[in-house]
Amino acid sequence: MRRTLAEETEPYLAHLRALPFVERLEVVLQAAGPPARPDAILRVKTRQGACEFQLEIKRTNLTYEVAREFVARTKAAPGPPWLLLAPHVGRQMGTYLGDEGANYVDTAGNCRIKIGDDRFVIIEGRPAMRPTSRGRGIGAPGHHVLFAILARPELLNAPVRTLAEAAGVGKTAAANLIARLREEGLIVTGRETRFLPDPKILLDRWLAGYAAVVRPRLLVGTYRTHDPTPEALEDRVEKTLGEKVTWAWGGGVAAMRLTGYYRGLETVLHVDKAPPELPKLLRALPAEEGTLTVLRVPGRVAFEGKVPRTVHPLLVYTELLASGDPRAREAAQEIRDRFLQWHH
Repeated sequence: MRRTLAEETEPYLAHLRALPFVERLEVVLQAAGPPARPDAILRVKTRQGACEFQLEIKRTNLTYEVAREFVARTKAAPGPPWLLLAPHVGRQMGTYLGDEGANYVDTAGNCRIKIGDDRFVIIEGRPAMRPTSRGRGIGAPGHHVLFAILARPELLNAPVRTLAEAAGVGKTAAANLIARLREEGLIVTGRETRFLPDPKILLDRWLAGYAAVVRPRLLVGTYRTHDPTPEALEDRVEKTLGEKVTWAWGGGVAAMRLTGYYRGLETVLHVDKAPPELPKLLRALPAEEGTLTVLRVPGRVAFEGKVPRTVHPLLVYTELLASGDPRAREAAQEIRDRFLQWHH
């Protein structure tokens, strides 16, 4: 069952109230607005005056993928500064957020926050609070179902068999995840339909799970080729693969085709089923630092791209965030703003 806004924010606000110069805190709901709209607004009154923060509340573990997504989405957003509320922010993660100029508070009291023009607080090194038992993680099949729901929300109201086929998993895995999300209040059933009250929570889970659970299982390999340019590699791959296998571009190649913004040096190729002879067919040699990455997909819905020979924008977005490159993160934000409309 979903907690109320007051219940969710209280563990964080308790640490802010303990700061000697803070006199009063007030959390108010924010009306629907632009894509980067906050979960709420925090009003802070100090002895020197008052200020506001736009709040971003994370309900899952804060991974670098989730943190990068937050930074990319909010860095240029209009309005008051943002404050990230996350269950735990370790020292290294805190350093990363600090380097990006992001404010944060966790449930242990670790924080980096600039309040007004003259108050700056850094608290680090407090251990994570012992988490409440939430049962086992959802595993790779569950994350495939998450992807399918986020990629095509109408699958929530399709038969379980249809959802399972789109996600490439069994019916039991699909039914179990739907039941779990309903129990947590992340899927709400109306009179006739199901809907997602807050897709952002599922997106955080997907991003965290993709890096830790899903991508390692999808990875076919990284390779180097003798093509003189990334564009030459693209041209050769398209001519070589043709219709021999089901495939599409991801990462920067897809981003360039979708937005014309950024390609980068890395080439990400997604395939449905990678035959053993694929590297030989592509004249690609295994290389840990290679610029060609071949990945399978989290279900057939991944091939529902917006332009020919690209994977679904959600998978493009996810891969761009996973790269860690600042320009790739900017491209990821462009993809989100233009193609992932459920977050509006």
